Amino acid sequence: MKATHDSPPVSCYGSGMDTSPSAVPWANLAAFFRQHTHDVRNDINGIDLEMELLQELQSDPEALESMNHIRQQLRGMEQRLRSLSVLFHELSPEASPIAASVLLQIWREKHAVLPQAGEVAWVNHLDGETVNVDEEMMGRVFMELLDNAAAFSAGALVTVTGKLEDGMAVFEVSEPKTAAVDPAAWMQPFRSTRHGHHGLGLWTARRMAEANGASFEQRFDDKAGCLVTRVALPTCA
Repeated sequence: MKATHDSPPVSCYGSGMDTSPSAVPWANLAAFFRQHTHDVRNDINGIDLEMELLQELQSDPEALESMNHIRQQLRGMEQRLRSLSVLFHELSPEASPIAASVLLQIWREKHAVLPQAGEVAWVNHLDGETVNVDEEMMGRVFMELLDNAAAFSAGALVTVTGKLEDGMAVFEVSEPKTAAVDPAAWMQPFRSTRHGHHGLGLWTARRMAEANGASFEQRFDDKAGCLVTRVALPTCA
């Protein structure tokens, strides 16, 4: 039917569709980031290959050194994009039984080899309790917590405690603070006070912990003057 002058224009406005950015489903956003970072990494790798060919055609030492610096920068960019892309992957833990005390020891060993590891006191009150988790994924959870502690509690002695409470293997990270903090404000993606970060670290750590059946809680202990992060895992029967 031919439209007349009295016919209203066709529009999606007023149809009840929420077009605000906050209404975009997380799955759609995550898929976009994964694809976009993949495409940009391909472009970077292509430029790196072109630089390699140019180096083979070049004989000037200064030019070769400059090209080498450019290639190093390109590789650094590619690695940062790869690390960012991982944060948007669907979480599929490959769980297996492991003694909670062994898990704590693995975290201690991983922390010891970090290039900027802060000082940590490790307290183990666990015995033979077993938990069923993805060891690598839970390792990333605690490395994020300890990396944050090194950045925001620099010079302070951080305490990591493993203990059994009400049938749960509980791991607590206590960071001394000079003033009270509000952890509730930290769980919003894309908000960060650290240069080069994206506000996704703690948010991802919580998602990983919960994907492994753990609870993840942060609170400020006024009496102790510490930020306490508590990760509790159910023990195996």
